[in-house]
Amino acid sequence: MSETCCIKVKRQKTIIFIEAYVTDNILTIKNKICKALRNEKEPSDIRLQLESHKFPNEQYSSLDDDATIGELGLSNNTILYMTYWISKDVGTGEWEVVDVPKFEPAE
Repeated sequence: MSETCCIKVKRQKTIIFIEAYVTDNILTIKNKICKALRNEKEPSDIRLQLESHKFPNEQYSSLDDDATIGELGLSNNTILYMTYWISKDVGTGEWEVVDVPKFEPAE
C-alpha cells in the first residue's frame, strides 16, 4: 500500500483538503478537486502552484500535470494554490493570479 498525505488546496477564501497517495500525479489531484467542486471546472482549467523559495522573482511555481506527489517532495499539510483559466475570446484567455487573503485571528 502506498503512503498517503493530506494536501491543502487554497483559492481565495476556500480550502479543499485532498487525500492523495505519494504516487498520484498532479492531474489526479486536479481530478479530485473537480469532484470536490461538483465538476464545475475541468482539470485543464485549473492550475496548481506551490509557493516558490527557489527563485527570488517568482512567488509561486506552477506544477506539471505529470509530476507525482513523491517526485515533488510534497507531504502532509503541504499547501497548494489553485487558480482558474479565465477565457476572454474563443481560444484566448489568461490565468488568475493567486489570491489568498492573509490569516487574521479572531478577536
